Amino acid sequence: MPKKIIALKSWKKGKYLAMGAFAKSVATGLTGNADFTTPAPPVAPAALTTAGQLVIDLFSNRLNGPTNKTNFKNAVKDCDDKLHLNVDYISEQAGGSALKIQSTNCIASTNVATPAVRLGDTPTPALKALGGNRMKSTVKKMLGSKSMTHIFYTDKDSIITVDVDTISMMSTTGGSFFMTTGGLTKEMGGFSANKKIYCCAVAKNKVGYGNLSASTSSGVLGN
Repeated sequence: MPKKIIALKSWKKGKYLAMGAFAKSVATGLTGNADFTTPAPPVAPAALTTAGQLVIDLFSNRLNGPTNKTNFKNAVKDCDDKLHLNVDYISEQAGGSALKIQSTNCIASTNVATPAVRLGDTPTPALKALGGNRMKSTVKKMLGSKSMTHIFYTDKDSIITVDVDTISMMSTTGGSFFMTTGGLTKEMGGFSANKKIYCCAVAKNKVGYGNLSASTSSGVLGN
């Protein structure tokens, strides 16, 4: 079932001048707007205009002494509170109509889901020997990734391929593979001391696996 279209709370409380201007713009959009008369907005357009203008007027002196600082802080809170009340009202009164929402100078949400796409190239893992014949692989965060598969292996000439559904691993010299899935950092033990270990990684989202990373390597530290 598609989501109901609503008016977005698109202002940022810390962007003071923009918030004040947005409050005045919404007030203008509500003034005389036949779609938003019954019931009347919880904050009258004139009152919302006053709240937005006060933030703008007090902005330049907001750091000039404790009184000005307090007055500005209170004005910002009052404007933010009034905006929340009226934007919630706009969402309710619009009944899912983007055009009605936009007529108040608010931004309407969308009920069209953004389709997931296959991930691109997975970042190369950083490999670190921990001692005790253990290795740690760390991969940088990848936008859109839901899990990360780390593949440790012993034969540098191993052939590892990934398609959207499957990971395939092959070694013609009897090399070993150790695969673990989860977060961006994974540890693996049981390696032979003083041997080189290789590692690559691949990210996954709801579409499937992305592209395999480049490989990296490190020597194993013993006990």
